[in-house]
Amino acid sequence: MSTTTAAPGRPQSTKTTKDKKRRQRWSHQQGPALGAVNAASAALAVASVGTLPEVGLDWWWPAAAGAVGATASVTRSATSGQPWGARIFRGARWVGYTGWTAATLATGGPWDLTTLGILAGGTTAAAVLQPVFRSYEIAAQDRQQAEDRIRTRRGLAGAWEARINRICKFAKPGVRVTDIAEWNMPDPHSTEPDATRQTGMSIVVELPAGGGSWKTLAAKSEELASDADLPDGCGIEVASHGSRRRVVLFVSQVDALAEDIPAGDDYSPLSIYDDMPVGMYRTGDYAHINLKWSAAALIGATGSGKSAHLSLVMRQLLRCTDTIVMGIDFNGGKAFKPFLQPWLDGRTSKPAIDWVATTEKEAKKMLDFLLRANEVRSHRYSDLMAQVNDDKVPSTPAIPHVTVITDETADLPMSVKNKLVELSNRSRGASIRPLTCALRAVSEGGQQVPKPLLAQASVRTAMRVNEDDELRRLFGYVRGLPKADEMPEPGYGLIQPHPSTPPRIFRGFLVKPSDSDDVAVATDERRPVLDEATINAGRDDYTKRWQRAHEAGWLGTKPPAAPRNEPRPPQPPPVEETAERPLSLRLDEIDLKGAAQKARQRRQELEEKNRETGIDRCEIDVAFDELTADLEPAHGSGTVPRILEIALEQATDRGVHTKVLENATGLPATQIRDLLEQIGLTPADPFRMHPGADAAKNRGYLRSALDRVAAEIHLGDTQVPPEVRDAL
Repeated sequence: MSTTTAAPGRPQSTKTTKDKKRRQRWSHQQGPALGAVNAASAALAVASVGTLPEVGLDWWWPAAAGAVGATASVTRSATSGQPWGARIFRGARWVGYTGWTAATLATGGPWDLTTLGILAGGTTAAAVLQPVFRSYEIAAQDRQQAEDRIRTRRGLAGAWEARINRICKFAKPGVRVTDIAEWNMPDPHSTEPDATRQTGMSIVVELPAGGGSWKTLAAKSEELASDADLPDGCGIEVASHGSRRRVVLFVSQVDALAEDIPAGDDYSPLSIYDDMPVGMYRTGDYAHINLKWSAAALIGATGSGKSAHLSLVMRQLLRCTDTIVMGIDFNGGKAFKPFLQPWLDGRTSKPAIDWVATTEKEAKKMLDFLLRANEVRSHRYSDLMAQVNDDKVPSTPAIPHVTVITDETADLPMSVKNKLVELSNRSRGASIRPLTCALRAVSEGGQQVPKPLLAQASVRTAMRVNEDDELRRLFGYVRGLPKADEMPEPGYGLIQPHPSTPPRIFRGFLVKPSDSDDVAVATDERRPVLDEATINAGRDDYTKRWQRAHEAGWLGTKPPAAPRNEPRPPQPPPVEETAERPLSLRLDEIDLKGAAQKARQRRQELEEKNRETGIDRCEIDVAFDELTADLEPAHGSGTVPRILEIALEQATDRGVHTKVLENATGLPATQIRDLLEQIGLTPADPFRMHPGADAAKNRGYLRSALDRVAAEIHLGDTQVPPEVRDAL
């Protein structure tokens, strides 16, 4: 059994359909009443002119025209398959108007009241009956179209039933196609905005009892595609459909992935609980992944687009208002540095990637911190888990999920790999999940991705690879797995969003180099900070992570090393303070290895680059003390008063609310304001202490102002009155 369909791969033309609709709109825009009136007016005009003495039109002329028109109308209606009522009505209109005209010409004129009454009655009847018979015509056309579709689908279904039985050779034949759904997708090649094209179809198949499962058809998908003579770049994907004997075949007739699919500029908020779009299937549907409770694995050969796809995944993660991203990359942090550049340039308030490890030592610090955080989170948020009736930590902007991304995992030392495996095995309940990336899934020179990491990865993606073994190792040795050569270009891949679904070919969204910068800036204000309970799992390691990164030099901020045996530069003599040379100028001119200037620069640098709060003193104050240790405080100044120390201890990177200071000091708000005003601090406009939290805005003191005043006191630029120094 065969059927005739549109040529695969060629957009169906909409010109004929649009012309037909245009003619229908023109013919019916008059409406039934106006059309009948126009016909009556034409008959009256012919009768009036024809009865003039100088014209003298014979009656048989309109009678002959009516006979021809009625015959043609009835014949056309019959040819188009319209019902008998519509055929008779169309012929009767011709007979009525032309018959009235002929009778009028025969009797001498149309201006008799009886004659005009007959015309008016016929016109009214035509106007009333036209919608009735038109509805019969439309119903008949709809029935005809439905019957045509049924015949076409029946022929198509029979052809596929025969094809499946012939190629799959079931022990018990009897495959039955129960449904066919065509894919009408927008046509990107058409100039018409609403033009569509058929890109393929979904065929639901019911297998006979004892006739195998969807895996049987999946193993023969390439032979089925060849028998159907599908175009290059098109194929057949097979999946179960609700039961073991019901199968759906996704048959692509047009390569919807032939062109790049831009990621666009959508940086709207997401949640880690959401399915994140990462590409498109051959069917035109979006490919999604969910990383809340799932570990993930991503592989791809050199030049496959793996790095671009990893950048896309990080872009989607940064859109999440309840997620923090950490990274391990021994290639100098190359995969993460583009996301950090806006922070390094001072265009964002915090780094887009919360922690990056580029050495074995730093990676161990990070992973040890997260392993401790796993225990801390499980204990600290036990009450919250009980409230939501779950045994896992829920993710919110105040308690963000942590995604740990490792690039080139196969090259990591075993000490780091073992910690990654331990983290993957233990941290799901604490809402900490890894994403493992590598060039290959199979062993290469003794280097490989640990099997336990792959075993735990329920979200798996393979960009274009060179050998089928890569796919079999990642997705398992299952029948019907697509071949490596079915992914012809960079950007193509095979994705399995969940273990219960088979891997499907897709094409990842195309990201531009500037997207990393754009998403870091666009999400800065709503991106969360790590919760205090997690930070307390290793506060010193966490708060000094960027200091170690600067010292390592991979961020490009390490000062040049001095040549060996270089003599220490001579120290300038101290400069005495005089009335002509005030203290502020004296401090600016002191060298002491540029202590004053370095102190200010160091403080400004740390303030601009993700200051972290300490329990007793933040790392900014510690670094500042080291740089200014050789400076003499001026006349009893230089010691930060206790009330300012408490403000610094309680402040986040945004600042501290006055209500928090009331609770911490036991002093009323009015007294706190009076004391801090004496050292140059005034309350700021209402703000949130935690950017990602739901806390209300309150008045208080910005962290930048607190740090500035503390620096001025250290340097002696600001004197501390006794009543402020002795207040606590």
